[in-house]
Amino acid sequence: MSKRVPFATAILSLSVACLSVMGAGACDDAADLQKKSDVAQAAANEKIAEATGEADRKIKAAQAEADRKTNDMQAAFARTVEDYRHKTQTDLTDLDQKITELDARAVSATGKAKDHLGATLPSIKARRAAFAADFKSIDGAAAASWDATKARLDQEWTDLKALVDKTT
Repeated sequence: MSKRVPFATAILSLSVACLSVMGAGACDDAADLQKKSDVAQAAANEKIAEATGEADRKIKAAQAEADRKTNDMQAAFARTVEDYRHKTQTDLTDLDQKITELDARAVSATGKAKDHLGATLPSIKARRAAFAADFKSIDGAAAASWDATKARLDQEWTDLKALVDKTT
């Protein structure tokens, strides 16, 4: 007796065979898609690494430039303070010479001149001492407060010098 496979079973077997063939093709497509995805991810990771490296280089270059500018400004400020210190010290030495001359005149003066010098010299010496003490403040002067410090010292100097000049 021959076995006959019913038509529905044959169709089912044929469908399974087709699906198997299609399934194998779908697996190949999925593997291709995964491979393409991996390649794209690797390319993206490489671009990210390049961009990160470039950003790091730019940050380091900008920081180096900022450091250089800061150092230049600090050096310029130090020169400004040192120039002011030198000029003022020279002026103070000249003023001390005038005060010494006034002291000598006070010893030999008579009458109103002696009284005037006797009354004025202590004030001059006190202002000179105050100026010298305040002048030392430039050692700790910050760049942010330099203009105010310099203006204050300049005013004290102008007042002191005017007092000495008026007395001579």
